[in-house]
Parts: sequence; C-alpha cells; structure tokens
Amino acid sequence: MGIGTLIARHRDRPSVRWANGAGTTVELVSPQESAILTPGLPRWRLSVASLERAAPFSPLPGRHRRFLPVGGDVVLTVDGMRTPVQAGTVCEFDGGATVDLVDLPTPCHAVNLMVERTGEPAPPLPRLWSPTSGSPAPAGETLAVALEPAGDVGPFDLLRCSEADAWTAARAGTWALLVLS
Repeated sequence: MGIGTLIARHRDRPSVRWANGAGTTVELVSPQESAILTPGLPRWRLSVASLERAAPFSPLPGRHRRFLPVGGDVVLTVDGMRTPVQAGTVCEFDGGATVDLVDLPTPCHAVNLMVERTGEPAPPLPRLWSPTSGSPAPAGETLAVALEPAGDVGPFDLLRCSEADAWTAARAGTWALLVLS
C-alpha cells in the first residue's frame, strides 16, 4: 500500500537493549531529527519498544508521553494508579510520572511518542492517533507508522503522508498516525 514517502525503515535502525534488560527500543525519529521534520513544533521522539517482561519505565520529566501497545494488552501503573491499556489504544501521561509495566500477558511492542512540554496547558503537537481511539481520523499533515506489513512497507516503518493518504491509512486500520498540524 503506497500511502506516502518513507521517512524511516524500522528494520534499518539499531535496536538498543534497555539498562534493566526488560526490552529493547528502536528510535524512528530522534529529537534532533524531529526539529528538521517539523520546524516550529516542540521537539519530539518516536520509538518502538519491544516489551519482554514487566519493568519500570524510565522517567522523562519535561515531556508528554503517548504509549500505544501493539500485539497485546498491557497493564501500567501511572503514579500508583492501575491503568489497563488495550492493544491499539493510546495511553497518555506525564513523562515525569512514576510508570511501571505491571502485567504483560504476552511479549509485544509499543509505539512511543515523547514530546517536549512547552508550558501550554494542552498536550503539545504532534499527537498519536490509532484507529481504535474513538475519535475521527485526523486532518492535516500526518506521519503514519505501519502496525502491520503492507506491500513493501514493513512493520513499524514511518511514512509522511497527505491528508487523503491519512484517511486511507485510517480506514485500513493497520496504521498509527502522528498528527502534525
């Protein structure tokens, strides 16, 4: 499915093991790359984590986090509050919160978007959207993360797409979208 221009191929990016050994992360877009991709927006980082076992998250004060499990449901505690997160559902929380992955019935992946806080009360752009979010597909400039392989696009590849292509991706139900405007 050709829905846009390839920005990052997941399989070509290095995988880094977490210090606690509970998984790995592949960075699709670094904060420095985000400044080039989206000038005028707060810096952000997009990564894909391989979740292998229950473990604490690293605190990231000064950032807003969006977490999308893929391939399995998980349960987090966010500042002590038990938070079940279904596969394909975006969970948002403050990067400075104490977050633990406490229940992982099966190893899975998670798309993670971390956006620098700007001091504004509303969560900053970009936003992470999934077909199961319950809200309409976004309009405007969008990046798409493949949640499943599609033609020459591999799982977790990142593409820049037009508004029309974002709608196509949304209808396919196998893409997560980063809303840039």
